[in-house]
Amino acid sequence: MKLTQRRYSWLLLLQFTLLAADLFFNAFGSWLAGNKIQTSIFFFVTQDSLIIMEYLLFALALHSTCVYQVGASHIILRNCKLFLASLTLYFLLCASEHFWIIYQYRTPRSEGGQQWPLGLYALAVLQRLTSVFYYYSSKSTLLTMADPRYKEEHLDWIAEQLGDK
Repeated sequence: MKLTQRRYSWLLLLQFTLLAADLFFNAFGSWLAGNKIQTSIFFFVTQDSLIIMEYLLFALALHSTCVYQVGASHIILRNCKLFLASLTLYFLLCASEHFWIIYQYRTPRSEGGQQWPLGLYALAVLQRLTSVFYYYSSKSTLLTMADPRYKEEHLDWIAEQLGDK
């Protein structure tokens, strides 16, 4: 499947929508959920699904390039290492925080209300800080994937890149 300008614009719009939705859940999810476990689980599963969909869209865009079709996907992947590392770390931190919060819902509460342990606060801060790197690297990768040399048949440029190894 060749990635045309129209397909790329839809892919770009979808990826930005996923990032905006993830930012929304990151910023307002816990406030909107309140102390309702069902709503929290829905928000957590939705946010984790959006992160997985972001990876799948990256894989789709990668597989649609001419560079991938000639077997030189490492040319693109060397420019996307930060994205793949931040995506993996961000997903693991999100999933860990979500499981811990759900676990907190299941433990008996004291009379003063539900209190987060210090470790959960630290995990939440680390997850929020990692989200900044994830959003940055995602946007950077989107711009890298927009390079027309990856989409069209620039065999001389691909051969030059393969010669630099």
